[in-house]
Amino acid sequence: MADDGILAAWSPLLTSMDGETDERRAELALAERTRRLSEGDDEAWRWFHERYYLSLLRYAASRTGNSSGASEVVQQAYLRIARHVRPFAVDAHFWGWLCCVVRCVALDHTRHVTRRAALMEKFAHWRAGHFRDDIDFHPSTNHASALADEALAKLSSDDAALLRRKYWDGCTTAELAAALNATPKSIENRLARLRERLREIILRIQ
Repeated sequence: MADDGILAAWSPLLTSMDGETDERRAELALAERTRRLSEGDDEAWRWFHERYYLSLLRYAASRTGNSSGASEVVQQAYLRIARHVRPFAVDAHFWGWLCCVVRCVALDHTRHVTRRAALMEKFAHWRAGHFRDDIDFHPSTNHASALADEALAKLSSDDAALLRRKYWDGCTTAELAAALNATPKSIENRLARLRERLREIILRIQ
């Protein structure tokens, strides 16, 4: 009976110690898995994908307001996670860091989509003014982004950069001429040729 009393008195402490032991085991397991993530371990990445992918996808959709772009955001976030992950012992800290990565990627993604759409909108206005007998061209944000990427990818890097600076960044012809050590007239002629080239590409892929 005395032994029963002693066990009863120590029971809360023993329970607390068991809980602390379980928590410590969880911390060590997370630290080990995140360390292995940083080393590119395939099994650790499978664990990470199964445990966090859907949650990160939902979070990305809430940040972008666009479920169709959430998958792309998470894919880009995975690349940043692979480059920068470090060992974490506390799951809440690890999740907070993951959310921070996704927020940064989502912000970059939104800016990129907006700028691509702006480029295509400016080109659409120019096209409407010069080719009124063309088929209708009313780019939605997603459609414009896809068209811009595909069309610009078919140009040389220098030509694509010139179009972006003119119709994306809003540079004047004089500014472009000064930057490229050329005359404004030569820049105007080059832009005219590139607009026609871009028009032909878009008509083929549209």
